[in-house]
Amino acid sequence: MSHDADVLIVGAGLAGACAAFVLSQTHDVHVLEAEEPGAGASGAAAGLVNPFMGRRARPVWRLREALEAVSTLLTWSGASALFPQRGVLRPVVADEQATAFREAAAEHPDLATWLPPSDAHGRFSGVATEQGALWVPQGGAIDVRAMVRALLEAAQEHDAVVESQAPVLYWRETPSAAVVEVDRGDDTEELRADRVLLALGQGYPRFPELRRLGLDGVKGQTVRVQRPSALNASFPPLSGRGYVVPDDDTLVLGSNYDNNFDNLTPDPDATDYIQEKTARMVPDLAGAEVIGERAGVRVKHTDTNKPLLGPLPDRTRLWTFTALGSKGLLTAPLLAQALPTYLEDPASIPDPVSLFGR
Repeated sequence: MSHDADVLIVGAGLAGACAAFVLSQTHDVHVLEAEEPGAGASGAAAGLVNPFMGRRARPVWRLREALEAVSTLLTWSGASALFPQRGVLRPVVADEQATAFREAAAEHPDLATWLPPSDAHGRFSGVATEQGALWVPQGGAIDVRAMVRALLEAAQEHDAVVESQAPVLYWRETPSAAVVEVDRGDDTEELRADRVLLALGQGYPRFPELRRLGLDGVKGQTVRVQRPSALNASFPPLSGRGYVVPDDDTLVLGSNYDNNFDNLTPDPDATDYIQEKTARMVPDLAGAEVIGERAGVRVKHTDTNKPLLGPLPDRTRLWTFTALGSKGLLTAPLLAQALPTYLEDPASIPDPVSLFGR
């Protein structure tokens, strides 16, 4: 029986969109999305590209390659304007951070600069920088939902098929094909491919085979506020007590971590919490007008806290690309770029993220 595609991609969030764009250059790709592209965590995220994460500014996995992959994928897809690289400012918010930030700047002098308090205040007067700050000039922010749309549109220019409102009910594997059953409303349809790439993100709990991978969902919320007039339009993205990402005349504030949730409705208490902590970093945010809130679920691996990529255990044609967590903007493009190679040789997937052989 003939295949409907070389690769069926289930899920059109960040992982699915990056994979679809890259694979569409060399493969016949068909994307199936249960809702709308970027409707999950990708639609709620503020899109901070921060290569030095956590309280101690530890570099993300494969730091330089990851930064390059973000720009490369956006350039290839004709969407480079989405990432203007305005930099990321990390003000010190705890005593021990100053030492860690200095060490990060010394180890990566081309990617980060330590700003003593006087320099930081002179350049960024609206930010509480009494203890100094780390400046990351190659960082910035990306509208994740716009990135997802741009990548999928570019994939369609290479003849990829992208379907919304097409939930997958189950999958199976035969010696000659991977098969998914798609809900078509009054009926169902089976589609076949050489490989199926499951990029379901927060949709994983419905499927026992994915639940067994050790995934965990964490609800996070962002709050959009009117930009206070005291903060000019060139105000950079911030990461410290939460984060602040400029978007024209508004700011996106984040985030919280909720491990015990039963719905994705934005929580007024979370809004208050996010506003309070970001106002400690940018005092002018106190009392800023709230325009809207969004919530989504970050999926991470409970043990490694790194993405998972590769064939599912005891499978060869059924793959997953998931667990992007809060680092997805820096890991999804990097891993997607190498997908054609990984599909040909699963053993080449780097050990920290590989599902091959587990």
